Amino acid sequence: MMDTKVTTVIVNATKHGLTMKVGNRQCYAKLTSFKVGGEYKMQLDVNWTYQEFLVQDKSHSHNRVFINSDDCCDYERITIMETADGKFDVQRELREQFRTSCTPIEDESGGLIPSTWKSWLYKFIYV
Repeated sequence: MMDTKVTTVIVNATKHGLTMKVGNRQCYAKLTSFKVGGEYKMQLDVNWTYQEFLVQDKSHSHNRVFINSDDCCDYERITIMETADGKFDVQRELREQFRTSCTPIEDESGGLIPSTWKSWLYKFIYV
C-alpha cells in the first residue's frame, strides 16, 4: 500500500519569531511557534480534509501569510521571508516528483504551458 503522508518543511527566514495556527474561516488554534531561522516539519496525509495554516509575527499579528494543506502536498519546502517594506512573503519549492514532470507542453495557440495539474485541467476542459 502506498504511503500517503508527506512532510513539508516550513522555514522562518524573517527577523521575527512566528506563530503557526491551524483552522479555517477565522477560527484558528495554535499549532506551533518557531524562532528566527527556525523551521517546523509538518507531516500530513494527502487524503485529509483541507486545512488552512495562519503564520504570523508573534508581536505584530497583522503581518501574516496563509498556507493551506494543498500547498503542503505540492511543496516540500515553504520559506516565510520579509520584503523590503517588512511584509511577509512566501517562497515555495516543488516536490521532486513535480519538478521532474513539469516539462512544457504546447497549447492550441502554439504557446507553451507547464505540464502541471493546471495544464491537465486545461486540456480536459478545452481539448
